[in-house]
Amino acid sequence: MSYLPLALAVLALGSPQAAQKPQPKKAAEIVLPPNVVARYNGRDITVAEIKALLIATNARKVVPELIQKVLIEQQAKKAGVSVTPTELAEKVKEEKARVVSQMMQSTGEMMTFTEITKKYGLTAAEIEQSVRLNLLARKSFEKSIAKEVKGLDGQVRLSHILLATIPLAPTPDQKPLTAEEQKKKDEEVKVRIDQILADVKAGKVKFEDAAKQFSDDKGSGAQGGELPWAGAGTFVPEFEKTAFALQKVGDISAPVKSQFGWHIIKLLEKGTDAAPAVKAKFKKDQIEQRLNQPNAVQQWLAGLARDAKITFNPNVKLF
Repeated sequence: MSYLPLALAVLALGSPQAAQKPQPKKAAEIVLPPNVVARYNGRDITVAEIKALLIATNARKVVPELIQKVLIEQQAKKAGVSVTPTELAEKVKEEKARVVSQMMQSTGEMMTFTEITKKYGLTAAEIEQSVRLNLLARKSFEKSIAKEVKGLDGQVRLSHILLATIPLAPTPDQKPLTAEEQKKKDEEVKVRIDQILADVKAGKVKFEDAAKQFSDDKGSGAQGGELPWAGAGTFVPEFEKTAFALQKVGDISAPVKSQFGWHIIKLLEKGTDAAPAVKAKFKKDQIEQRLNQPNAVQQWLAGLARDAKITFNPNVKLF
């Protein structure tokens, strides 16, 4: 929703090679008549032509932008968010600097923001409105996410050791085991995981070190078997049933069989017992993660727009 792409689109009207040539000396400023919006290759684009285009198309190309503005403002009002003058001024300053920097990268020409507005028709008012709407949309989306993001209550943080009974990354030419071979494999792995559990309980090896040494889940194994916070529905049923049956932090399960192999599960932390600061940080991090996904705000707005009721008037009189 930045207006920078608009400026670059205007640049694209010229020859790409032209930007690579040495910049000519600046000519005297051309003052256009009040009824001329722009002059392109000596041809004036007038206010009358703009009006004629709006009438011919019922302003169809302009309306979507205005609809998005209304949509964002409605969502902001619903969410109870606003943009302070200080916030707006700070972000407008950042956006102007970004436009200047991007223009320099695209054209090799160093111009002030004022010079850019004169040359390409990009106005300070456009930047301010774009920034304001961006801020309102982002704040509204953040409020929407906050209602959906689950807190730590009902979630657990686990550590596990997996001894796989199937290839976790099979190759195309790998033949599946016969039923008899699979049964033998399961039995052999069960003996190994029983021994690992016995050694952990006897204090011969720490759970974390055993995970690093033996676990076939190399991702979590490198972290001592640690898994991220997770709630119901995250794991395969056999694993989840055993994991959520653990009562006290530090409890270690008996070996449990899943479709992947044999697991030993250790309860590291219960969300309900987490400190308020930990709960708050977790929720904040989850919101930030959703908020900063590429095009997340735009996709959210597009979804709202699809559900909105829009009626166009074919008999409108624009002027």
